[in-house]
Amino acid sequence: MLIDPKSSTPIFRQIADQLRQAIDSKVYKPGEMLPSLRAMAIDINVNPNTVQRAYEALEREGVVETRRGVGIFVTAVNRNRLNAAEQRLSQQFAGAIRQGVKASLTPDTIRSVFEDALRQTLVEVKKC
Repeated sequence: MLIDPKSSTPIFRQIADQLRQAIDSKVYKPGEMLPSLRAMAIDINVNPNTVQRAYEALEREGVVETRRGVGIFVTAVNRNRLNAAEQRLSQQFAGAIRQGVKASLTPDTIRSVFEDALRQTLVEVKKC
């Protein structure tokens, strides 16, 4: 896991985003236990409270669940999780669209750039 302390994204959010991505890509599978707070904190050299905030954010999203006295486990994919993913994606698209509008790009140009990026990404993903 790579943390960028200079990023405008808070460290706990970077951790949560990278864990979510690892779960989405099946690095961690449903039912599998995540590293303990302390182990994760030591591994990425951050305060355990920061890791706790990341785990709590993922738990609120329904991505993980805490089993008291046992650990943090990946939950099965559920509709609430998909809605959260769709909301995050929508927010990211909105930010990119705002950047395009600020750069004086037309809606058609923004749409074209999106469609080209989508096509290219789908081709890259199929190669993996």
